[in-house]
Amino acid sequence: MEPKRRTPRQLPRLRTPLARAVVPVVAGILFFAALGGITYGIAALLSGNGEGIRLGDREFVIGRVDIAAARIVRHGPLLYADLRGTDGKQAIVVDHDPNLPDTEGWAVYFAYRADRGPECLISVNEATQALQDCNGTTVTVADLKRAEPVAEVVVEMTKRPTVKIRFAAALPTTTSTTDASV
Repeated sequence: MEPKRRTPRQLPRLRTPLARAVVPVVAGILFFAALGGITYGIAALLSGNGEGIRLGDREFVIGRVDIAAARIVRHGPLLYADLRGTDGKQAIVVDHDPNLPDTEGWAVYFAYRADRGPECLISVNEATQALQDCNGTTVTVADLKRAEPVAEVVVEMTKRPTVKIRFAAALPTTTSTTDASV
Protein backbone atom coordinates (compact mmCIF):
# COMPACT_ATOMS: atom_id res chain seq x y z
CA MET A 1 0.00 0.00 0.00
CA GLU A 2 1.29 3.38 -0.90
CA PRO A 3 1.77 6.02 1.85
CA LYS A 4 -0.53 8.96 1.65
CA ARG A 5 1.03 11.97 0.06
CA ARG A 6 0.60 15.20 1.84
CA THR A 7 -0.24 18.13 -0.22
CA PRO A 8 1.40 21.39 0.80
CA ARG A 9 -0.92 23.75 2.56
CA GLN A 10 -1.55 26.95 0.82
CA LEU A 11 -1.97 30.22 2.63
CA PRO A 12 -5.56 31.24 2.90
CA ARG A 13 -6.62 33.53 0.15
CA LEU A 14 -8.32 36.74 0.95
CA ARG A 15 -11.55 36.49 -0.91
CA THR A 16 -13.35 39.73 -0.25
CA PRO A 17 -12.20 43.15 -1.39
CA LEU A 18 -12.51 44.43 2.17
CA ALA A 19 -10.15 41.74 3.49
CA ARG A 20 -7.67 42.38 0.66
CA ALA A 21 -7.65 46.09 1.58
CA VAL A 22 -7.61 45.87 5.38
CA VAL A 23 -5.27 42.93 6.15
CA PRO A 24 -2.12 44.41 4.51
CA VAL A 25 -2.72 47.76 6.21
CA VAL A 26 -3.17 46.14 9.63
CA ALA A 27 -0.07 43.97 9.07
CA GLY A 28 1.97 47.09 8.19
CA ILE A 29 0.74 48.94 11.28
CA LEU A 30 1.62 45.97 13.49
CA PHE A 31 5.09 45.73 11.92
CA PHE A 32 5.88 49.41 12.54
CA ALA A 33 4.43 49.26 16.06
CA ALA A 34 6.71 46.31 16.86
CA LEU A 35 9.71 48.10 15.32
CA GLY A 36 8.92 51.25 17.34
CA GLY A 37 8.57 49.21 20.52
CA ILE A 38 11.93 47.56 19.98
CA THR A 39 13.59 50.92 19.26
CA TYR A 40 12.00 52.48 22.34
CA GLY A 41 13.14 49.55 24.49
CA ILE A 42 16.74 49.88 23.29
CA ALA A 43 16.71 53.66 23.86
CA ALA A 44 15.23 53.26 27.36
CA LEU A 45 17.85 50.67 28.22
CA LEU A 46 20.74 52.83 27.00
CA SER A 47 19.51 56.13 28.41
CA GLY A 48 19.83 54.97 32.02
CA ASN A 49 23.56 55.86 31.88
CA GLY A 50 24.07 54.35 35.33
CA GLU A 51 27.84 54.38 34.98
CA GLY A 52 28.06 58.05 33.97
CA ILE A 53 29.33 57.31 30.50
CA ARG A 54 30.17 60.42 28.57
CA LEU A 55 30.13 60.15 24.82
CA GLY A 56 32.39 62.31 22.75
CA ASP A 57 35.88 63.67 23.03
CA ARG A 58 37.46 64.70 26.30
CA GLU A 59 39.61 67.22 24.45
CA PHE A 60 38.59 70.38 22.67
CA VAL A 61 41.16 71.73 20.22
CA ILE A 62 41.40 75.53 20.30
CA GLY A 63 44.03 75.73 17.58
CA ARG A 64 47.61 76.75 17.03
CA VAL A 65 49.13 78.35 20.11
CA ASP A 66 50.49 81.39 18.28
CA ILE A 67 47.14 82.19 16.67
CA ALA A 68 45.15 81.62 19.88
CA ALA A 69 47.58 83.71 21.96
CA ALA A 70 47.46 86.54 19.41
CA ARG A 71 43.65 86.47 19.42
CA ILE A 72 43.60 86.75 23.23
CA VAL A 73 45.98 89.73 23.06
CA ARG A 74 43.70 91.45 20.51
CA HIS A 75 40.24 90.50 21.82
CA GLY A 76 40.68 89.27 25.38
CA PRO A 77 40.03 85.84 26.93
CA LEU A 78 38.19 83.25 24.85
CA LEU A 79 34.69 82.33 26.02
CA TYR A 80 33.40 78.88 25.02
CA ALA A 81 29.79 78.09 25.81
CA ASP A 82 28.69 74.63 26.94
CA LEU A 83 31.79 72.58 26.27
CA ARG A 84 30.93 70.37 29.26
CA GLY A 85 27.17 70.19 28.90
CA THR A 86 24.10 71.77 27.36
CA ASP A 87 22.45 73.47 30.33
CA GLY A 88 24.16 76.83 29.76
CA LYS A 89 25.95 76.73 33.12
CA GLN A 90 29.11 74.97 32.04
CA ALA A 91 30.77 77.52 29.83
CA ILE A 92 34.50 78.11 30.19
CA VAL A 93 36.98 80.91 29.59
CA VAL A 94 40.52 80.36 28.32
CA ASP A 95 43.21 82.97 28.97
CA HIS A 96 46.91 83.36 28.21
CA ASP A 97 49.51 85.48 30.01
CA PRO A 98 51.07 87.67 27.28
CA ASN A 99 54.29 88.02 29.32
CA LEU A 100 55.06 84.31 28.87
CA PRO A 101 55.91 82.34 25.72
CA ASP A 102 52.96 81.11 23.64
CA THR A 103 53.49 77.55 24.87
CA GLU A 104 53.22 78.57 28.56
CA GLY A 105 50.92 80.66 30.72
CA TRP A 106 47.56 79.17 29.73
CA ALA A 107 44.66 78.95 32.20
CA VAL A 108 41.04 77.82 32.08
CA TYR A 109 38.18 79.20 34.20
CA PHE A 110 34.49 78.55 34.62
CA ALA A 111 32.42 81.33 33.08
CA TYR A 112 31.16 82.72 36.36
CA ARG A 113 32.54 84.80 39.18
CA ALA A 114 34.13 82.80 41.99
CA ASP A 115 32.07 84.70 44.57
CA ARG A 116 28.73 84.43 42.75
CA GLY A 117 28.48 80.87 41.41
CA PRO A 118 27.01 79.52 38.18
CA GLU A 119 23.77 81.45 38.61
CA CYS A 120 25.58 84.59 37.40
CA LEU A 121 27.22 83.61 34.12
CA ILE A 122 29.54 86.00 32.36
CA SER A 123 29.27 87.11 28.76
CA VAL A 124 31.31 89.16 26.32
CA ASN A 125 30.27 92.76 25.74
CA GLU A 126 30.03 93.00 21.94
CA ALA A 127 31.06 96.66 21.83
CA THR A 128 34.07 96.56 24.17
CA GLN A 129 35.01 92.83 23.96
CA ALA A 130 35.22 92.88 27.78
CA LEU A 131 33.88 90.18 30.06
CA GLN A 132 30.85 91.18 32.11
CA ASP A 133 28.81 89.37 34.74
CA CYS A 134 25.04 88.96 34.86
CA ASN A 135 24.67 92.48 36.31
CA GLY A 136 26.72 94.07 33.51
CA THR A 137 29.76 94.66 35.75
CA THR A 138 33.07 94.33 33.91
CA VAL A 139 35.15 91.46 35.29
CA THR A 140 38.60 90.02 34.62
CA VAL A 141 39.75 86.42 34.67
CA ALA A 142 41.06 87.03 38.20
CA ASP A 143 37.40 87.28 39.30
CA LEU A 144 36.47 83.91 37.77
CA LYS A 145 36.54 80.44 39.34
CA ARG A 146 39.46 78.26 38.18
CA ALA A 147 38.36 75.12 36.33
CA GLU A 148 41.21 72.85 37.41
CA PRO A 149 41.02 69.86 37.98
CA VAL A 150 37.77 69.51 35.98
CA ALA A 151 39.43 71.01 32.90
CA GLU A 152 42.98 71.99 32.05
CA VAL A 153 44.77 73.65 29.17
CA VAL A 154 47.29 71.44 27.42
CA VAL A 155 49.83 72.54 24.83
CA GLU A 156 50.68 69.75 22.46
CA MET A 157 54.18 70.19 21.12
CA THR A 158 53.98 69.05 17.51
CA LYS A 159 55.31 70.55 14.29
CA ARG A 160 52.86 73.39 14.90
CA PRO A 161 52.14 73.51 18.67
CA THR A 162 48.44 73.22 19.41
CA VAL A 163 46.52 74.35 22.48
CA LYS A 164 43.69 72.14 23.77
CA ILE A 165 41.29 71.97 26.67
CA ARG A 166 41.34 68.54 28.29
CA PHE A 167 38.49 67.54 30.54
CA ALA A 168 38.74 65.17 33.48
CA ALA A 169 37.34 61.65 33.29
CA ALA A 170 33.66 61.29 32.55
CA LEU A 171 31.51 62.73 35.28
CA PRO A 172 28.20 61.18 36.38
CA THR A 173 25.16 62.70 34.73
CA THR A 174 23.60 63.58 38.07
CA THR A 175 25.11 66.45 39.97
CA SER A 176 25.59 66.47 43.71
CA THR A 177 23.88 69.20 45.70
CA THR A 178 26.87 69.43 48.03
CA ASP A 179 29.38 70.27 45.28
CA ALA A 180 28.38 73.51 43.55
CA SER A 181 31.72 73.84 41.74
CA VAL A 182 30.92 71.26 39.05
